[in-house]
Amino acid sequence: MDAQVKRKLLIFSVLILFIFVIGLFGSMGNAYAADRSQPATKQLSWNDWVKELRSQAIAEGISPQVFDDAFKGLRPDRRTLNLEKSQPEKRLTYLKYRNSRGSKYRIHLGKQMYKKHGDTLNAVGQSYGVDPCYILSFWGLESAYGTYMGNFPVIKSLATLAYKSHTPKRQKFFRNELILALGILQEGHVTNNNFKGEWAGASGHPQFLPSSWRKFAVDYNQDGNKDIWRTKEDAFASIANYLVGNGWETGGQWGVQVNMPRGMDESLLGYKTHKTVADWQAMGVHPVNGQSFPAADKRAYLIEPYGGPAYLVFNNFRVIMRYNNSTFYAGTVAYIADSICQRR
Repeated sequence: MDAQVKRKLLIFSVLILFIFVIGLFGSMGNAYAADRSQPATKQLSWNDWVKELRSQAIAEGISPQVFDDAFKGLRPDRRTLNLEKSQPEKRLTYLKYRNSRGSKYRIHLGKQMYKKHGDTLNAVGQSYGVDPCYILSFWGLESAYGTYMGNFPVIKSLATLAYKSHTPKRQKFFRNELILALGILQEGHVTNNNFKGEWAGASGHPQFLPSSWRKFAVDYNQDGNKDIWRTKEDAFASIANYLVGNGWETGGQWGVQVNMPRGMDESLLGYKTHKTVADWQAMGVHPVNGQSFPAADKRAYLIEPYGGPAYLVFNNFRVIMRYNNSTFYAGTVAYIADSICQRR
């Protein structure tokens, strides 16, 4: 190719590039202009937001007195916002998570608590068809058997997140939880001074959000209050009722540790695919450590948590995940329950 042809090709290429860049900046300018023509909605001041919320709360049945008492002197909580922004991204292996959260000490303490509260736990378990060891496990994992239920005022935390959480969807979620929390106060189940929990609004022995309290809290001792903050009987029954309300099967296994055959199709792992126990066995999935499978027609999922062994898990494992949508969490609840009752 001679020099003249090369020069023409170079000039043509530069011209095409110039046209592209001009078009790109033009598009960006148009987008910017369109953005400027529709300014973002300005956030209300805290005082104006509280006035608007007050009107909504009263329209939904909250008395002005209850609202005003709850919001007297209330301001957004910087600690809550900082915690929402700084949630850790650290990825633990399953076994590290399980052995940390389900420590030997927590299991030892759970056995002591079973001795201390066994009559109540057994009575609640029989009433609801839920193994008491699972009630204990949730209690231990959520609030260290009631020794730490959080010190964040629930109304303040929920109001902070409803006002200034980082997405409109989350703001709406926490606003709904806040209205429900005000209803709990209005009905007298807990005083505002005792209404404390973790930074995102879960509280009590079982660490229920107000929406979970509304659906599943139980007045087990029949004193007129569904008191999951100070009354252990109510807390135990509320945990059991939560599980039953989400489909708990009485006497059902949560899962079985298994060996998988080499070359197992990884697309079958997880919660999108379920097969019967017989089907999994036919594919070469077998229990380990002398365990046995339930009925051959039992529906099961095959999972392999990051850094952990593989399991076939059944309905009750999925119910545990309704409490906290985490395989690590559900596996740890099951591990603590089995360890307290010495089933493994």
